[in-house]
Amino acid sequence: MTDIRQIRHFIAVAEEKHFRIAAERLHMTQPPLSHSIKKLEQTLNVTLLTRANRSVTLTPAGEVFLKGAYEILEKLNQVTEDTRRASQGLTGRLTLGFVGSAIYEALPDTVRQFRQTFPNVEVELEELSTVDQLDAISKGSIDAGLLRPPVAGRGLFDLTTIRQEKLIVVMPQSHPQADKKAVRLSSLSEDGFILFPLQTSPNLHALVLHACHQAGFTPRISQTASQIQTQISLVSAGLGIALVPQCVRQAVHSGVVYKDLEGADKEIETHMAIACKQGHKNSLLTAFIECCRPFPTAT
Repeated sequence: MTDIRQIRHFIAVAEEKHFRIAAERLHMTQPPLSHSIKKLEQTLNVTLLTRANRSVTLTPAGEVFLKGAYEILEKLNQVTEDTRRASQGLTGRLTLGFVGSAIYEALPDTVRQFRQTFPNVEVELEELSTVDQLDAISKGSIDAGLLRPPVAGRGLFDLTTIRQEKLIVVMPQSHPQADKKAVRLSSLSEDGFILFPLQTSPNLHALVLHACHQAGFTPRISQTASQIQTQISLVSAGLGIALVPQCVRQAVHSGVVYKDLEGADKEIETHMAIACKQGHKNSLLTAFIECCRPFPTAT
């Protein structure tokens, strides 16, 4: 069987056209080099070189073998580099889930930052609710997810917070407080609230309920909607108001206005985190998390 050492020996002799010079280039003596080439020819059962007193020339078979030898070395170097990069998390595929609110800032920012550092990594994305992401991570169908803690089964997952955001109010333009710069949550106690469903987004659902209770009232839930764009459309239709992460302010939609909360209410916050299976061995995922970790706190 031909080995890579013989291929390197043959290339050196073919390029130098001289056994002694090729041996010096390879930092070896001439007899072992001659033996290596002869063994290669015996293995292939062809004559690769025509020997003369002072030089050698390639036979037609030798010319064909030299071309293939270059291709083999190039492929070997590429495989070696790809393997090294893969071990460092520099190549391959990463499958990520994300909640709908991530599309406004967290998702594009993190993926853009990661791809700038690791351009050879393929990133596959799938929009999933928090509950579905945790299930997919547990089953291994996605590597990680962008979601909003807290999560059920916390001990099964590693969570890395990449940013935090305040909640803001989305209300119809016709709302009595639409002209105010900021509003108190307690002043909205008579409004219907459009919430995230408890079954798919238990974290944001619970956060809004808790915030309202802290403000002294139990919200009247007029509608539930799992997608933020759907919530905004329902607000525009006059079906209620919604508390959403401040990144949603970027969503341009007719018939609605975004208002900051004031007083103690302005401290109501939610977090965006990367969730993955605890104790994972995926070096590519580790590289992604480290790349996203430095993101600044949203203001």
